[in-house]
Amino acid sequence: MAFVSVGQTPRFDLVPDLLAQLDLPIAATEFGCLDGLSDEEIMALAPHPSEQAIVSRLADGSDIVLSKPGVAERMAQIVSRFAPSDFDLVVILTTGLFRDFESRCPTVNAQRAIESGILSLASQGTAVGLIQPLAQQVDEIALPALSAYRVLKSHASPGDKGALARALVDLAESEIIVLNSVSFTDADRMMVTRASGKPVVLARRLVAGAMRLLLDGRPEMPRSYDSSPILAERLARLTPRERQVLSLAAEGLSNKAIGRQLGISPKTVEIHRSKVMSKMEVSSTGALIRLIVSAEHPGF
Repeated sequence: MAFVSVGQTPRFDLVPDLLAQLDLPIAATEFGCLDGLSDEEIMALAPHPSEQAIVSRLADGSDIVLSKPGVAERMAQIVSRFAPSDFDLVVILTTGLFRDFESRCPTVNAQRAIESGILSLASQGTAVGLIQPLAQQVDEIALPALSAYRVLKSHASPGDKGALARALVDLAESEIIVLNSVSFTDADRMMVTRASGKPVVLARRLVAGAMRLLLDGRPEMPRSYDSSPILAERLARLTPRERQVLSLAAEGLSNKAIGRQLGISPKTVEIHRSKVMSKMEVSSTGALIRLIVSAEHPGF
């Protein structure tokens, strides 16, 4: 498995946690957009006043604010170099990059996975509150699919209890809160849950769920989703290929984009999608995503 992140590697704050959630025998390789760059080259990726920004982490543990267009292009170059035989799965470990990445390997795009989870919650009429790491990201969130729903926004740095508490004031009318960055930890989730008394969705759990859908069910892999017997039983009906199509479809990818990642035709993808919906006993992708979100967040 390849993990591709915006900053420098290794990401000790993130990758071990994701692997622990999966509890599967995985050989992980990390790639960072800033790996191998000099201090001057990294500084050149600072955002201009007119550019959108994204926050990531350096190898020393400090955070850095970067130009979103600049790092998006570097990430695209890294992912495009992977051959189909290089990795069983590629994980784009960043939120805030609202774009697709051309990949010849099965790929989980963290932003796509989280968007799908948020949309599935909002489409039920639930008022969803989003917490971003940076103040300027609040106005930069561009999710056209959410325009018809009630979405509240605020910001707080991961690990900053005071800022998280202040953000909850902005989100007082929300019914569910999403910590909308993989930088937020389970400790942040627990703090926000206690302070708000509301269900809190952790972005990295949604990403882990998308990863598990692509990996779980292989003959050599132990079964997971023990906490969700209904989901586990339905997933057991799927072939490994159907499971791959399910995960990528849940991210909102088109049949053509799924076909490119899996090396099959769009028509074949369409056939697989139809079988997936039937075997999972759902009538929409949104209903499917809600099953997965519930499994990753027991009690929803």
